[in-house]
Amino acid sequence: MMKTVGDGNDKPRPASEELPIDINYAKLADWLLDRQKIKAEWRNALRHIQDKVGSAVENLPDNPVLNAVKAGINVKEMNYITCKKIRDVMTSEKDTAQKNWLGQYKNQATKDWEAILALYHKDNVHLAEATQIMMQNVQFEIPAIRKLLQQTVKQQQELHRKEGEYKKGAEDYRQRYKQECDKLGIEGKTVKQELLKRSEALPQLYLEMIAQLKDEGVVAAAKLYAAFVAHVSEKGENEVSPASVLPVLSQIHADAVPTTEQMESIAFAQDAVTLEDMQDIVTGG
Repeated sequence: MMKTVGDGNDKPRPASEELPIDINYAKLADWLLDRQKIKAEWRNALRHIQDKVGSAVENLPDNPVLNAVKAGINVKEMNYITCKKIRDVMTSEKDTAQKNWLGQYKNQATKDWEAILALYHKDNVHLAEATQIMMQNVQFEIPAIRKLLQQTVKQQQELHRKEGEYKKGAEDYRQRYKQECDKLGIEGKTVKQELLKRSEALPQLYLEMIAQLKDEGVVAAAKLYAAFVAHVSEKGENEVSPASVLPVLSQIHADAVPTTEQMESIAFAQDAVTLEDMQDIVTGG
C-alpha cells in the first residue's frame, strides 16, 4: 500500500485516498532495487549477517528463556524475525539487559545481537530477505504444502474407507462368534469358565440319553430290526436277536438306569474326557 502526501504540509490523506500498488511477487526485489530501497549487493550483505548469526547463536548465555527460544530455532533457517525475537528476549532479561552510564549494553552477547539487527536495517537488508523468503514460499513451500495437504486428504479418505470395512468385518465376526457360542450353549463372556461349566452337564445328559434309549418304542424298533436281519439273512429268529445285531443297545436295555453318582464315574472315567482334560484343552495345556 502506498500513501501519498500533499498540499505542501506533508499531512497524510484519508485512508480512502491511499493508492494500492499491484506488484508481482517475483519482481518485488527488482521493484525495491529500482527505487533504491535496497542495494544490488544485498545478497553479499545477507551472507555476512548470516555468518555473524551463526557465531552469535553459539555465544548465547545459558538462560532458561533463551534456551526455550533456541530449542525451537533452526540456525540455518534464522532470519530477521527470529533474530529480533532473540534480541528482544536479551534486552528484557535482567542479566543481559543491563547498560552502562553511556547507555550501552554491558553484556557482549546483547551487543552482538544489537549489531546484527543494525546490519539488517542498514540498506534495508531485512526487506530484501523478506522478499526472498516470500518468493521461496510462493514458488516452493506453499505448492509443496498444498500437495502434501491433498495427499493427506486422500490418505484420510482411504483410512475412512478402510475403517468402514474393518468395522463391517468386526461386526460379521462378532455375529459369527455369537452363533458359535450359541451352538456350544455359552454366552461367550468367559469362555473358559463357561466351557468347564458345560462339562458338568454331561452326566445328566447321558442319563437323559439312556432314558430315551430305554423307551418302549426304541425296544420295539430293535426287535423289528433284528427280525429284518433274520429275514434278509434267511436265518431263524432264534438265531438272530437284538443282542447279536445291536449289542450295546441291548446292554443298555438290560441294565438298570444308573444313578447320578454312577453316571459321573462313567462320564469322567480315565478313558473319558475329564474336567482336568477340559481345562487343559481350554488353557492350551
